[in-house]
Amino acid sequence: PLVKVQIFGVRLDTARQETNYVENNGFNPYWGETLCFRVLVPELAMLRFVVMDYDWKSRNDFIGQYTLPWTCMQQGYRHIHLLSKDGISLRPASIFVYICIQEDLEGDES
Repeated sequence: PLVKVQIFGVRLDTARQETNYVENNGFNPYWGETLCFRVLVPELAMLRFVVMDYDWKSRNDFIGQYTLPWTCMQQGYRHIHLLSKDGISLRPASIFVYICIQEDLEGDES
């Protein structure tokens, strides 16, 4: 599987990144990757996690997703419980993430 992380919001905040896929470990995959986003207007931003089953022969298969407002995120280790395309809970399916939010200082380009 692989995880796509998407930001929806104002044009400058809209972004998308994804992890590498983990082969033959759909039950308990470990990605160990860091994805960083710059969000200028957090009040209008939505964060979406999408888990896909990687398929090199055809399109990747959707497993589950979860979307939340950027301002509802809390720092630290979190379980993101996945939902179906129709919004039905897929419990106990979840991804375990570490959220770190850093404030940019004005003029800082990092």
